[in-house]
Amino acid sequence: MILSVRKVIIPVLAIFNLLSVSCSQSGGKVSSDTDSLADQNSRTAVSTVVKAKDMNFTANELGKVMVLEYHLIGYPEDRWRRTPENFRKDLQMLYDNDFYPVSVLDIARGNLNVPAGKTPFAITLDDSSAGQFRYLEKNGQLVIDPNCALGIMEDFRKKYKDFPITASFYVLPAIKPKLRLFAQPEYQKQKLEWLVKNGYEIGSHNWYHSMLSKLSDAEVQKHLSMFVKEIKAFIPDYEVKTMALPLGMHAKNRVLESKGEFEGTRYNHQAVLLVGSVSSVSPFSKDFNPLAIQRVQAGEHTENPETFMKSQIKHKTRFVSDGDPKSISAPEKLKDQLKPGLDKKFNIKWVKEEEKSTES
Repeated sequence: MILSVRKVIIPVLAIFNLLSVSCSQSGGKVSSDTDSLADQNSRTAVSTVVKAKDMNFTANELGKVMVLEYHLIGYPEDRWRRTPENFRKDLQMLYDNDFYPVSVLDIARGNLNVPAGKTPFAITLDDSSAGQFRYLEKNGQLVIDPNCALGIMEDFRKKYKDFPITASFYVLPAIKPKLRLFAQPEYQKQKLEWLVKNGYEIGSHNWYHSMLSKLSDAEVQKHLSMFVKEIKAFIPDYEVKTMALPLGMHAKNRVLESKGEFEGTRYNHQAVLLVGSVSSVSPFSKDFNPLAIQRVQAGEHTENPETFMKSQIKHKTRFVSDGDPKSISAPEKLKDQLKPGLDKKFNIKWVKEEEKSTES
């Protein structure tokens, strides 16, 4: 049985004066470029040390963050397929254990407005199959299939108002019909517009899922630029900002994964995602690279989200928010893990854990 993190980490932190923090949250919406770490207004940093006994939970904003990776949603359960029931189970597990949904861009930019005691996570769905977003006709009207991934997430959003669920869909615009933009060609534009309007992200998964490692530099730029061109044919004003590597294979020239151009069409990816099997480090960590973000593949296999969650709770390695987006709080022993320069943008608060008493 999974122990609720509410029993391990109580979401109150009076020492950080949380009453002054705005109650409004990002809701997982994609932020503008001005929200990036590089573009934030400089602040006068305050580096302080507080004692763990003065807190009601231990903040650790240098802890691990899970970026979840899904593919097919349908039957039967398989390595690359999650059933609707198990997808619901995953969401419930995350909610019950104090996780909080954010976007991939929020993680990439270190733009985390997360309630105190909560752990940010992101949902990604690769390949744009029908089970991710399906329309059904009911009484002469189009409705979202309640058993597709989007229908399940929307139902969860309505049920839990304090869990502003969002996701990044890494779509394929030029692949075989069963994977091409959710497999209902007559609704391609309508679906893409719906996702963007309702706070979800459209990300690149390449023109037609080709392995970048097998392409020349010119071909890499062609495939990634053609993705942008095809998406803009449906939603002209949309800017594609993140990309998931097909099969996790890097281009020979990795610089071209983030920026390039073909026949006047440019792409500029602020985040690049790998194929999952590992939790990501904190975006505030010196080891974090937004152009190589690790993911955890959902499923019943060994290295799944539940396994990582249990390990991180047991070893106290998960990211735990202090509730203040203007500060970074973490155990004092992790000082050497902080990315250089962040002390000029955030108030840094180091948590000093008390030694265990030897008295009976």
